[in-house]
Amino acid sequence: MAEFSPMSYERSSWHELPLSLSPAQVDQLHQYVSLLTELNTTLNLISRRDIAHVWEHHIVPSLLLLAWHTLPAGEEVLDLGTGGGLPGIPLAIASPQSRFLLLDSTRKKVEAVSRMLQALDLAGRVRAQWARAESLRERFPVIVGRAVAPLPRFLGWVKALLLPKGSVFYYTAEPWGPLPAGWKATFYPFRELLPHSEYLAQKGILHLTRA
Repeated sequence: MAEFSPMSYERSSWHELPLSLSPAQVDQLHQYVSLLTELNTTLNLISRRDIAHVWEHHIVPSLLLLAWHTLPAGEEVLDLGTGGGLPGIPLAIASPQSRFLLLDSTRKKVEAVSRMLQALDLAGRVRAQWARAESLRERFPVIVGRAVAPLPRFLGWVKALLLPKGSVFYYTAEPWGPLPAGWKATFYPFRELLPHSEYLAQKGILHLTRA
């Protein structure tokens, strides 16, 4: 695998990631970053101190799930606690075969995400909804979340939303604490893919299924 410096994201550098992205998808990601940066001046979608490092801290980590797993074709993926559209929007851009529901309990964030989906021409297969997890009546084959809440609380929310053989992918850091009963997990560390990133050294994705 070619080395990749996460500090540089020129369009010509994307081929060095362990992902397959078309030039059109890379352009969409750059457009999303521009929209996110602009909206973040008036809304707290991501930490203001992260704006200068939005690629390394947010976009690339969101995408790295796809280095290990392909999202199901034709199925809807739930991004629970999407905030500013993370990891859902980058995953949706890179996974055109899948549909997405981006859920958040903060109305202004959902309104901002809806505006970005329209601008990115994703609204046909990606929807944003203002609601709490407890209010959903749908069930999903895949649920993703990124530092939404402590792991036991997050799994308490998703328990009723996950299909019996479904997967949860939770973006977190080591150590993630005790695993609640009834779950089994595999941790995918980002350092396996980007060994030169100090920021991502202790971070990764926890793949959880029912035990």
